[in-house]
Amino acid sequence: IKFMLQDLIEMRDNGWVQRREVESAKTIAQIHKEAAQEAKRGGSMSRSASNNSIRRQSSANDILARSSKPNVDADGFVEIGKAGGGFGRSASLSNFGKSNSRPNLNKAEKSSRSVSSGGSFSAFNDVSSKGSKNKALPDVDEKHAATAPKVQYKSPTDCGVKAVRYLKEYIVGGDMDDIILSLHELIAAGNEGSVDRGAKVMEKGTMFVLESKAEDVDKFLSVVTKCYKEKKIERESLISGLNDPLEFLTDLAIDAPMAASHLVTIVSKLIESGAISFNFLLDAPEFFRSDCGAAEFGCKVLKKLGGDAIASDTNLQVIDKLMTSKDKESYPSGAKEMLT
Repeated sequence: IKFMLQDLIEMRDNGWVQRREVESAKTIAQIHKEAAQEAKRGGSMSRSASNNSIRRQSSANDILARSSKPNVDADGFVEIGKAGGGFGRSASLSNFGKSNSRPNLNKAEKSSRSVSSGGSFSAFNDVSSKGSKNKALPDVDEKHAATAPKVQYKSPTDCGVKAVRYLKEYIVGGDMDDIILSLHELIAAGNEGSVDRGAKVMEKGTMFVLESKAEDVDKFLSVVTKCYKEKKIERESLISGLNDPLEFLTDLAIDAPMAASHLVTIVSKLIESGAISFNFLLDAPEFFRSDCGAAEFGCKVLKKLGGDAIASDTNLQVIDKLMTSKDKESYPSGAKEMLT
């Protein structure tokens, strides 16, 4: 408190003017004004420095001219290269003119540059020059487009493992947009290898939900159909991803009795959404078509779809082609009899 009172008394004696200027926020106009004033002060200093250097150079040249007198030998010839007053002095004066004049000019130029560009507001002095240089620079994207590093995607196996992890998080209580974005980053549809990555995502996701509840199957289907509509997974990936679940359906049904019913729901929903067509079953794995009751599975899919799907002659022809010799013995009339 004592020192604060002393400061107050001193400020009163000084006419209420503080010893130190109070720092406060400045407007852009004030900053430009102070920068211009610094630039003017720097220019005057550089001019005075260069003038002093020129005066020193001219004085040195005058001394050299006055001190240099020709020597005449005994025969009356003028000796060139020898100056009166001694070789050492004339040489030193000539060196003085040559060695000191140019460095002085260089120092003056350097000082003018340093003074004009120095200070807290030097950035404002170089705005125009930097701006003109930046306009001439090439676009970074165009310059490095050819040398850009190639994107490294995960292997299909890793994509399948991560897809199941994302699916588990979503089923527990995740966000639809989050899992869609995550799968999109894994598959990268349209890029090299995207069909294989998408197929493994579809395969592992299907195998996972076949052993889960019906509610989990519905959540899985909502994710897959949205990915397909938003072109984040390709049709070929969906078809290829169903191959293993179809081929190992009988084995899965041993531990998961609802596996066959869940797979019928998955296939019918994908057909209904337009992601795949019913005749994809004709290209299913051979073991599925010969030993897993492919025709019966197809009939269950058509019943699930209902309506026009059952009455479609094209779909009935697919069932006929899927029927084995044993099926034909059991249903001599073919697909229609099998559907009923």
